[in-house]
Amino acid sequence: MKKELIQVVESYIDWIHIQFEDGGTFIGDDYIDSIEDMFQEAGISYNQDDLKQTMQEIVHSLSKKYGSNNVFYGAPEHTILISNRYVTIYNQLIVLINH
Repeated sequence: MKKELIQVVESYIDWIHIQFEDGGTFIGDDYIDSIEDMFQEAGISYNQDDLKQTMQEIVHSLSKKYGSNNVFYGAPEHTILISNRYVTIYNQLIVLINH
């Protein structure tokens, strides 16, 4: 994986950690748009393979940290169980904590 892609992954993971420091039981994000914005802000030219690799590494890292049962991706919305009730969250990536 290219060095600049790894930096984007690390920055995104750091952002997720910071969000959890503020409290809450989940973080939802349209991470494809966020990654593309991060590429543009850093002046990184990228192709679809770079985007795919970055997405996969983010999901892998989050699954390792929070557990694969607490990371939802691959769809524009997810229906998940939070506090004993099903909730639909309209984001491409959802990470749960304390489950």
